[in-house]
Amino acid sequence: MTTSETSIFDCDSHVLEPTAIWEQHLDPEYRVPARSAFYYRLDDSGLSTVILNGKPAKPLHTSGIVRQAIWKPGMTVDDIGSLDPKQPHPINPGAYDPNARLKDMDVMGVQRSLIFPTAFAEYFPVVENPDLAYALARAYNDWVREFASAAPDRLFPAAVLPMQDLSFALAEAQRVAANGFKAVFLRPSFYEGRFLNHPSYNPLWTALESLGLAAFIHPSPGSTNPEWTSEGPFVERVAKAMMIGHNIAEVVAPEMDNATALTAFAFFGHMEEYPNLKLGYAHSGAAWVTLALEKSETYMSLLSNIRDVSLEPGKIFFQRQSLVTFDAWESTVPRLHDVYANVAAWGSRYPQHDATTPQEARDHLEQYGVPGDVIASLMGGNAARFLGV
Repeated sequence: MTTSETSIFDCDSHVLEPTAIWEQHLDPEYRVPARSAFYYRLDDSGLSTVILNGKPAKPLHTSGIVRQAIWKPGMTVDDIGSLDPKQPHPINPGAYDPNARLKDMDVMGVQRSLIFPTAFAEYFPVVENPDLAYALARAYNDWVREFASAAPDRLFPAAVLPMQDLSFALAEAQRVAANGFKAVFLRPSFYEGRFLNHPSYNPLWTALESLGLAAFIHPSPGSTNPEWTSEGPFVERVAKAMMIGHNIAEVVAPEMDNATALTAFAFFGHMEEYPNLKLGYAHSGAAWVTLALEKSETYMSLLSNIRDVSLEPGKIFFQRQSLVTFDAWESTVPRLHDVYANVAAWGSRYPQHDATTPQEARDHLEQYGVPGDVIASLMGGNAARFLGV
């Protein structure tokens, strides 16, 4: 068994973007207009400033607990739950400082991590000006590349693409591939009224396939976004009508958004038309995958007007280069480890408030009697193979 098969690969970790992206990494001629298109700043007291398309935007957090960057090794669920939301709490420096991140990884026993955005995941898809979106994407990617340069054999960032304009998205995909990126981040959202399966994006899938870049479909709660972007705003409106009393988009919207993306790809034949495209689904658990594939197969068989695509999307999914991240607490992967053995990869969600450790995931897998070689694949081997590292 190789080192890559036995080491822990965290396939879903995050950064919380610093103002250095806007102040240092944006091209100088774009610094003023791009800050009006999208700007995110978190001060020492925990208060955030968000500007989106020239107007103040709803913040991701509304209390003293910055849930997107509050967890650090050693914290338990009870520790998080006991925090007073009326008081400011410091965020984990590992959210923006690579040296602090590496120390936390060492404590957790994580050898390598795939890194996704946070503020750019939530707000960036809603940026209206394509040219400014392109400039912001370059700035984020340059910053996160610098972040990962602290340990390029351990930190693997996913690049953001300016999906607002196809030519810009293609240019940035080519640039980040040349700069050594292994993956791109794509939120399952509507960009300028177009979802990821829209035919206008077909050249992008061709490019990602030829460049060898893994396309990770990674949702964000979307609770701050206009309702047409994703399921999150709709879920929050329903929650408000039900008088639940707190946000729930983070709980249910990611699964809904990723299931929508996989269903769309099944109905439009993306998995078979781009057989060498690496398609990954992160930050939504894994339980929904088999259901989405089964439902797609059922309704594709029943509908007489469906286009000429395979009526066995599940078979294709498990035979091609597919990956889905799972959380330490979910039981679907341990119970169905024979199904997920080659396509699932553990993700911590570090440093978000619901983060878990590899030991928690391993203990859960062992509890269900998952064989050791399968555990090694789920905890690192599958992710390393998928990314080609």
